Amino acid sequence: MLVTSNKFLTIGTFVLVCFLVFLWILGQDASIRIHDNLEANIAWYKSLADQHLLLASSYTPNETVMQAPRIAFGSEWSLIAWLFVWFKPIVAYNINVTLMSLVAFIGTYLFAKDTLKLSPKIAPIIALTFAFLPFWFSAGLSAAGQPLLFWSFYRITKKQSSWIDWLLLSLFPFYSSFIIAGLFMLALMVGYLLYNFLKKEKNIAYGAGVLCLAILSILYVFVEYRLFLDILKLGSTPPDFIPHRVEFVQGNTFAECVKAAKNSFIGGQNHFPVFHTYLILPAVFLYLIYALIKSKPIKLILLCLILLAGIAIIDGFWNYTAFESFKDKLPILKAIQLDRFYSLYPILWTIVFMLIIKEIDVKIGLTLAIIQAIVVLFSFQAVNDLAKKNLFKKDYISYREFYAEDLFSKVKKVLNQDKETQIRVGMIGLHPAMAQYNGIPTIDGYVVLYSLAYKHKIQAIIQSELNQNKFNKTYFEQWGNRCYLFDNEAIIVGNGIEKNQQCCTDQLDFDFTKLKELNCNYLLSAVEVKHLSPQIQLLSKVEDANWRIWIYKIL
Repeated sequence: MLVTSNKFLTIGTFVLVCFLVFLWILGQDASIRIHDNLEANIAWYKSLADQHLLLASSYTPNETVMQAPRIAFGSEWSLIAWLFVWFKPIVAYNINVTLMSLVAFIGTYLFAKDTLKLSPKIAPIIALTFAFLPFWFSAGLSAAGQPLLFWSFYRITKKQSSWIDWLLLSLFPFYSSFIIAGLFMLALMVGYLLYNFLKKEKNIAYGAGVLCLAILSILYVFVEYRLFLDILKLGSTPPDFIPHRVEFVQGNTFAECVKAAKNSFIGGQNHFPVFHTYLILPAVFLYLIYALIKSKPIKLILLCLILLAGIAIIDGFWNYTAFESFKDKLPILKAIQLDRFYSLYPILWTIVFMLIIKEIDVKIGLTLAIIQAIVVLFSFQAVNDLAKKNLFKKDYISYREFYAEDLFSKVKKVLNQDKETQIRVGMIGLHPAMAQYNGIPTIDGYVVLYSLAYKHKIQAIIQSELNQNKFNKTYFEQWGNRCYLFDNEAIIVGNGIEKNQQCCTDQLDFDFTKLKELNCNYLLSAVEVKHLSPQIQLLSKVEDANWRIWIYKIL
């Protein structure tokens, strides 16, 4: 499919390979997204692999990650999960990033060239802009693979398919997420068929299109069988298990929702970025003026913009106060968030960009594509942080530094010397994922599904601290996915409290008796506790270039 003498494709492929080689060379020294990544998903996958929990029943507790149920950590039919079984975590991570970027490049090139009939000079550069996007690691091909999926779907519905298209379609659910993007891609495909049906388009194989939807739907149900069995109450859900998500309260005012919708349309969504603000949006505005003057086609562009505006409105108003009671009546809406239509942002904004470039001079279009590729490249965290480090001497926390394996080896040595029969810790000022990654079980953590009873146990422990900080109190009580041991003074944001941040906490207003009831023997704190309760004792302090950890024993 890609064997060609197109020099632009050769250049694009070469640049992408150099980019991926650069990431592999950096390895653990790369700056990698912490939010919903290092602080969560990577540690989850490693914990499943280390404890051989991948094939465990849905409510088997993950002892390393706050004893949360196995169902909280995704499907065993996901390729990403198996990468962590087969390879070391950083290797699994880089294989995943490489696959996402390669599939994004190939799929966007084919989609641009075959589906939108874009110039063969520009198609590889547009493909590069898409492949450079910092796709969310845990989403797999949920966004990165959309161009390839829609290319196959288009060929099938246009009666141009081969066995490869059906194979790609069938493999897609095993490397993407239904609740993150799959449901919304299916909705877009349905919309495509309905659009053509209403137009009375005859050159569409509607039966084949419906078969595609059926295959994808059935395979997604197969891959996400734990989720569907749980929703239908057909699984092994304990009768007394109530998910903590029933306490979600995310009501925003109308004005806040309007602002959120505007920001979503203009700035995008952080899990599915496309970096359209600075070039693509102005290009859309200028092209619409140009098209009106020169009578250029704008129908498809306007259709995409309407879809994008609709997605932004859903995203902005999903947490509107007036809708909360409706969502309470349909709990499935709290499991499958409809605001995740934003997972379609990358493909839709890229299509808008391609449709504009298709209608303007090739040289101008090529220039715009190159500029956008550069914008996206230097928005990639690993590239951006390395550039800032060399140009402005700004440092960053790398993968290696975040998980600090050498430092946590010292922590484990101290804990083992104490000779407790069971080791379980709570974290203060540090992400629990740091300990979890290093095989130290925590009572706290970042988990998308755990029991309401467990949340209430943690709440009882930290209630005095929560009462001293309105933000923390609201954040924990009305959401709670980050089930952390919040301290009023040792506020954890971003990386966690680093060594260069000279701060401490006066005392810990925790209920230590309830901590012991959760079999928590130790507290690992990024800050010193100035006034120790009689119920805790300082065992040791360990440190490296980035972190200090005070190790306290609960008596």
